[in-house]
Amino acid sequence: MKHLFILNAFAGKKSSVDELKAKIEKLELSGECIVETTKGRGDATKIAREYISSTDDFVRVYACGGDGTANEVMTGMVGFDNCALGVVPVGTGNDFVKSFGYSMDDFRDLEKMTSGKCVTIDLLECEGNYAMNSISAGYDCAVAKLAQKIKRFPLMTGPTAYKVAVVLCLFTKRKHTFRPFADGTEIKLPSGYKTQMMCVAGNGKFYGGGFKATPLASFQDGNIDFLSVPTVSLWQFSQLIVPFTKGEHIGHKKAQFITHKKCKVLQFKDEKNVDIGLDGEMYNLIDPVITVVPQALSVILPEKEAELVLTDKGSTRNASV
Repeated sequence: MKHLFILNAFAGKKSSVDELKAKIEKLELSGECIVETTKGRGDATKIAREYISSTDDFVRVYACGGDGTANEVMTGMVGFDNCALGVVPVGTGNDFVKSFGYSMDDFRDLEKMTSGKCVTIDLLECEGNYAMNSISAGYDCAVAKLAQKIKRFPLMTGPTAYKVAVVLCLFTKRKHTFRPFADGTEIKLPSGYKTQMMCVAGNGKFYGGGFKATPLASFQDGNIDFLSVPTVSLWQFSQLIVPFTKGEHIGHKKAQFITHKKCKVLQFKDEKNVDIGLDGEMYNLIDPVITVVPQALSVILPEKEAELVLTDKGSTRNASV
């Protein structure tokens, strides 16, 4: 067995990364321990793929960063069965691990992670790209794109840029013309609405920095949990924020305009390309198709009673490695 730690040096605070390296050095592990640090976008994918493809040993790969780092590492693991992914959340966006019922500190505890067991989860696939947690379109993608531009301004930090983008896009990026199709049937806008504001295809429950957008989603039910919100007024949007954060918006009396559906295949059609966010990574695609890939990835959970996690149908598949 090998333990491969992939650290994103740009995720979180530098002091956190240095502290993590020190903790890794103190671990007493059976098998080889390897630590690699990324230098740029795509490095995590290349590192994971190179190590996994070059050995017959089982490789436990730990993505140390945010959701973007975890997505990159996962991309390098897809198609291999001699590996499992452990997410150590030290980045600014850590939505994926929130759906498992553990505390964030449990996932940051390297001793618990290196001795933890595995469960097998579904993945979402879109035009050859994969997401573990969610795929989204509309307003939140516009926010992410604008935040990247604002971050380049002098003295502008990532969190501040995101907050500024959220406000600006409320006035400029609430109207989108793409049309969602679930299992081949168009999901029509509710009566009285003309455009989409945002759509989320959930595998996990949380996205966007802690919003419980798809509270009925399960990593193991073989379905896409689809949610769409039409272009609502700023007043309606403000009334939606609290229930949306808590996962109480489906069926909420102030959110009857929200559409929720489980499906196997989802497509967005438009006369122009559609911006799509896969676990926060942005793509611009023509009529993108999203499918669920059942039982596609082995994920490491912290040493604990793993069978209490992934509750919806109680169908956990724990496996010691």
